[in-house]
Amino acid sequence: MEKLSLRMRLTLLSTFVMAGVAVILTCMFLFGADRIFVHDLQQKFSYPSGDIVISSEIKGDQETEDIQELTLTIRAAGTRFNTWGLAALFLVIVLGTGAAWVMAGRVLKPLGELSNTIKEISGNDLSRRVDADIEGRRDEIGHLAQSFNQMMDKVADSFERQKRFSVSAAHELKTPLATILVNLEVLELEERTDPARVKRVLSVVRANTERMIRLTEDLFRLTSSRDSEMGEEVCLGDAFAIAVEELTPLLQQKHLAVSVHDMQEVRMTGNRVMIYRAMSNLIENAAKYNRDGGTITVTAEASGDEIRVEVSDTGIGIPKDDLPHIFEPFYRVDRSRSRTAGGAGLGLALVRDIVEKHGGIIEILSEPGAGTKVVVKFVRSYEALQDGTMDRKDE
Repeated sequence: MEKLSLRMRLTLLSTFVMAGVAVILTCMFLFGADRIFVHDLQQKFSYPSGDIVISSEIKGDQETEDIQELTLTIRAAGTRFNTWGLAALFLVIVLGTGAAWVMAGRVLKPLGELSNTIKEISGNDLSRRVDADIEGRRDEIGHLAQSFNQMMDKVADSFERQKRFSVSAAHELKTPLATILVNLEVLELEERTDPARVKRVLSVVRANTERMIRLTEDLFRLTSSRDSEMGEEVCLGDAFAIAVEELTPLLQQKHLAVSVHDMQEVRMTGNRVMIYRAMSNLIENAAKYNRDGGTITVTAEASGDEIRVEVSDTGIGIPKDDLPHIFEPFYRVDRSRSRTAGGAGLGLALVRDIVEKHGGIIEILSEPGAGTKVVVKFVRSYEALQDGTMDRKDE
């Protein structure tokens, strides 16, 4: 049965059910007709004193011959009835099988169209979808078509993101490599190389090499599936203090004022290095895209089982249309300005990955020209409650 098509299996199943019912009904009719019209009447005609009287004037041998002739006639009629009944049974089975085959084909036609659509989908074209007529059906086939189209939308979206990721990664690596190659070629063409020129070339090569190293490290962290140690106690106040200290040159360059509220008692369980990297990226973004002389405000508070971290700035803001894509790797709101700031577009993608690995969520509230607020929510585990300064009332 598994080697047969679904249409054939449905047809055979319908035929078996229909044939079984038809055989039972035919047997009942044939048995009833034989019992009533043949057997009982034959017995009654076999006895002259029966209930049926052929003629009151016919006596003797003539009556017996008439009764025998009538009995034979009834028996022949019963045989013909049985023959026609069996013929009708065969005809019903044949016609029913054909009708079941046709109806199964009509019912399964949308599945065939769905199968053809799937066959036509290739890795280079994921735009094909099931027809709206099939998707609009309210039965199981319609639901299947809707699920298939929704799945293809997700696959196409994921495929496009992966394609953009690959193109952007190649572009980010190509730029420093091309810069290094050009400088080395220029240096090679000079017969007498000025030591100052060599120093400048080495400085460019070093800077671009460091840029590629940072990029590859970020890509590794973003795509790595290795389990990290998540049982460390992390003080968010220390993480922000280290981040601000390391970013001091950038903050001073743009004359930014950083306000970090007291959060020494706000602790959580996780990976110390990952949490520091996430907080550092948030401060760095707030500094890069802030206005000269602007401010950055950092707050963190623990309430029940939740830790809420907010990083606000008075920067240029993010357009509404760009907010849904801001966490995509290599995505830049303003590519020229982002490249000038030195970013590769991986900062927020890494932050979201780290936050999600710690069971948290992140959201961004922003308006162009009005600044940006990043809100991170972590869920505290029971391991985080081991510190005596934390609220234990929910334990």
